[in-house]
Amino acid sequence: MSKKLLKIAICLLIIFIATLFAPSLSLAERLVSESFVIQFGNFNMGAGKREGTLYNVSYTLGQTAAGPYGDYGPGSTYFVGAGFQYIYQIGDFAFTISDTDIQLGYLTPGIHNDAQNTLTISTRGAGGYTVYAYEQYRLAHQGGLDWIPNTSCDPGYTCTVDSAKPWIDEDEPGFGYNAQGDTVSSDFTQAGNLDCSSDDECFRPFADASLGGVMQAVMSDLNIAKNEQALITYKAGVDGSQTAGRYETGIVYVAVPGY
Repeated sequence: MSKKLLKIAICLLIIFIATLFAPSLSLAERLVSESFVIQFGNFNMGAGKREGTLYNVSYTLGQTAAGPYGDYGPGSTYFVGAGFQYIYQIGDFAFTISDTDIQLGYLTPGIHNDAQNTLTISTRGAGGYTVYAYEQYRLAHQGGLDWIPNTSCDPGYTCTVDSAKPWIDEDEPGFGYNAQGDTVSSDFTQAGNLDCSSDDECFRPFADASLGGVMQAVMSDLNIAKNEQALITYKAGVDGSQTAGRYETGIVYVAVPGY
């Protein structure tokens, strides 16, 4: 046997011996922490998340024991969602209001006062959501003697509960609101309302439930939402004939998920 062939034979022998005496491979994992032990865990053949400007995708491949195990929700001691994405947990529907005590301060004829809060919504349903708003009644004098009328906006315009118009003339009294954000109703925006020269100058009156008014959409989206926000500006003004005193009302927001 030539020296070259001998070297090849020795190499093959070494590989055979190493394979023959190597310990058997384990395809399982033992996962341990202070609160659990998982034996025979399966890492699958592939898993992960992919994100882009228009999508977020999570995936698993090759799961051998897919399925929900245990119970999910309050009172449950454990829940395991193992495997393919058809059992992927959908996030909660959530709606918050940053401030529920809005103070417009002392009103002086010829000067508008305003205050703001923020609506935040998350919904994982494929149908998106709609947020509606209405007032319980007009800004009413606590003694029942008078009220501040809802705004009709600037002279030459007439805003309604579902159609915002410019309201920048501080000699025009009333009470109304503006909404700003990516998913607010288009009549609040310069892009969707030719009468508005900026997004923050167009206002609506609230629908008055005490007079039979119907709640109106403020913000909406047809897609899954995560922490989408609308900045709400409340504004009020009075003329010289307004009765002195404290005025108040209640504004109600209704967040409805779509399916």
